[in-house]
Amino acid sequence: MTEKTVLIVDGDGVSRDFLARTLEKRQCRVLETSLGKEGLVFAWRDHPDLIVIDPKLTDLSGEEMIHKLRADARTSAIPAIALSSDPSQERRKACLEAGFNEYLFKSAEIVPALMETLDRWLAVDTSESSPEEKKGGSLIVFLSAKGGIGTSSLCANLAMNIFRHEKEARVAVVDSVLPIGSIASIVGYDGKMNLISVTALPPEKTNATFFRESLPELPAWRFHLVAGSPDPESAGGLRVGRIEEIIDTLRSVYDYVFIDIGRALSNITLPLIQQADVIALVLSTELNAVTLTKKVWQYLQAKGVSADHIYAILNRAVGLEGLTKFDIESLLGLKVQTTMPYLGGDFALANNQHIPITLKYPNDTATMILKETAGQIITLAKQMRARTNTGD
Repeated sequence: MTEKTVLIVDGDGVSRDFLARTLEKRQCRVLETSLGKEGLVFAWRDHPDLIVIDPKLTDLSGEEMIHKLRADARTSAIPAIALSSDPSQERRKACLEAGFNEYLFKSAEIVPALMETLDRWLAVDTSESSPEEKKGGSLIVFLSAKGGIGTSSLCANLAMNIFRHEKEARVAVVDSVLPIGSIASIVGYDGKMNLISVTALPPEKTNATFFRESLPELPAWRFHLVAGSPDPESAGGLRVGRIEEIIDTLRSVYDYVFIDIGRALSNITLPLIQQADVIALVLSTELNAVTLTKKVWQYLQAKGVSADHIYAILNRAVGLEGLTKFDIESLLGLKVQTTMPYLGGDFALANNQHIPITLKYPNDTATMILKETAGQIITLAKQMRARTNTGD
């Protein structure tokens, strides 16, 4: 692997020395300075793979520095971590909004989290990695063979639960269901930016900085959103050829990119499924739905999709009647990893009020299952990424 370069900008000499020694043990080339202005010169000249900044600098605030880095094409996409002595939520919010990828508070307990964060960002080789090596954030697609079984609701609610396992993770959700997306109505987003408008922008506009700074953030849901088509007429304006490029750019900015495909399996969405680390296949207990799912699964197998990437979710959206989990596994030849309990009208009520299930019903069994399922999906995504990168 090519040697990584890390720039440290920190006025605290003890903190800077500790971090430098830690990175050198990881065979990194380290650049150091205590001044923000000098840090800018190093960044623009040396193009480091990662920048670590203490926002409390004597000559330039961390927010000012990251703003200048993001505004310059030479450094706009370089990941940057704020390693701060300020524990306030106000400073954390200000730094993340200014353009930092992550915000960590200096404390005795931060060392394990700091090591994990450094290893995660430095694991992405930006120059000479093999074509087969997967880069960027994990890609998780949600797919079903039949509408009306809660695929979009599960996609949004599971994406929201990522923070319960990785509090600093950046998550984006893309609604690619055509001709009308439904995640915007679930989360209460009524803005103008959506997948159609984003694909209409010139490629040079939809760079990492654009997706980092311009995507709508939904605080209650803990993710950023690329909404789906608002109506069938708008869907006709989708520039299909730009979708893969946009997803790749999103993955360079976000740790997890969720894509709601729903039942819109087509030549547009197939490449995304084939690239996915995890395919969340949502099922219901109806025999007709399971039969359709079997056909979809057979098609995906013919296209080279491995069962290892499938995470099957049985959603009892229509009640307790229908096939059992054992029946479904026997018919499909797939293991069902999670079974969501029947929620009656609770799911619909939470969706109508634009509230995540885990906030609306914090003590419900479904809340516990959503949290556990999000953790299992994260684990599977990491396993699939590691397997791909090692060639196993």
